[in-house]
Amino acid sequence: MNETEFLERLDRIRDIPTLPSIVLELNRLLQDPDTPVARVSQIIERDQAIALKILKLVNSAFYGVRSKVADIRSAVIMLGFNAVRNAIVSVSVIETFSRRLRLEGFDATDFWKHSLAVAVTAKALSARTRLNSPDNCFVGGLLHDVGKVILAQYYPELFAAVWSASREEGSAFHEAERGRTPAGHAAIGAHLAARWQLPRGLVEAIRSHHDYRAELENAEFCLMIHVANLLVNSYDRNPDCVIDLAALHPDARKFILGTLQRAGDFYAELAEEIENAYAFFLSPGAAR
Repeated sequence: MNETEFLERLDRIRDIPTLPSIVLELNRLLQDPDTPVARVSQIIERDQAIALKILKLVNSAFYGVRSKVADIRSAVIMLGFNAVRNAIVSVSVIETFSRRLRLEGFDATDFWKHSLAVAVTAKALSARTRLNSPDNCFVGGLLHDVGKVILAQYYPELFAAVWSASREEGSAFHEAERGRTPAGHAAIGAHLAARWQLPRGLVEAIRSHHDYRAELENAEFCLMIHVANLLVNSYDRNPDCVIDLAALHPDARKFILGTLQRAGDFYAELAEEIENAYAFFLSPGAAR
């Protein structure tokens, strides 16, 4: 079975989670910059659970807003359309997959901690360089590994084989996938993001987070997610965040050398924001 056949088989699985219909509506409205705030607010308010999540998020330490935001209209004005859409995607994905994922030897909390660390790092890189939307980069970082969850949930034997090989060989998960799965987690995650009708840039970033290519349509955005993942993985291995620059794509090497004088110091400065993200998105009931 090749990658295309594997992904086509994935499409035939009926119970793969979908995002709330509100995300599709907001995606459509976001195409028009003249969409009234009142219209966006009305759509969100129709779903009380989603509305509550947005208010919790904007009032959480993660955003650090000084005065309490009590209504959706104010939250939309404060966050902006794009940030609201991305917030809904973030809380929905974590809630949906955390509830479903049960696999021996795989810690869902550790998985989401890594994803959130990459999300916060990508957001910070974007804010520092102004190369892309920080909110978009947050969601790109959050979703970059979502293909692993799909592989674990629907193909547990394949996932277990890769997971075991990765631990036994001391190799990265994506390296252990080669020759063991018809499609890697990056391709699976990108396929799912496209199925959810998320923006093309997000789809590209998920697919290329281990295999960045300069010719990508959304190359700067993809590079941000790629570098953020490198930083988090490097920090997890060594707090000094030592990165083998010679092994990187030239664009990634240039980006790191030009943007980060000391990668370890940069990442250490994000510790509080990462903890705030954990507290909001992973605390029991926090995002519900």
